[in-house]
Amino acid sequence: MAEIALTCTNAKLDLDAEGTFHLTWKPGSTVSAADAGAVVAAVQAMSGTSRQPMIVEVVDVCMSPGARETLLGTRFVSAVALVGTSVVDRVVAAALLRQQDCPHGYFTSVDVARQWLGQLFAPAAEEGSAA
Repeated sequence: MAEIALTCTNAKLDLDAEGTFHLTWKPGSTVSAADAGAVVAAVQAMSGTSRQPMIVEVVDVCMSPGARETLLGTRFVSAVALVGTSVVDRVVAAALLRQQDCPHGYFTSVDVARQWLGQLFAPAAEEGSAA
């Protein structure tokens, strides 16, 4: 995994060999519009005009209205798998999954989220290699 530098200090962003972004918000942090904008800008800089899938860990974070607006207002990934561990995390995820025009889901395990993303894009990958 390659870590991607961010201008915010409450998140870590990685890109794995399969092209999946993995964003981990620091537990206990509040995500601002500027934090969300930093992530969107970093992902767009790395992926250019293509869109990659993303896993987002939202364990014990608070999303500001501006952060939700920034994340929901820009289509910058091909699919999103949100990961949390509590009922509160599920509520945060539900607010982020509303109005998504790409495949999305909520999971309680990063491994299960990664598996779901892998299955989601597996048929397209197999068709592309057969051509």
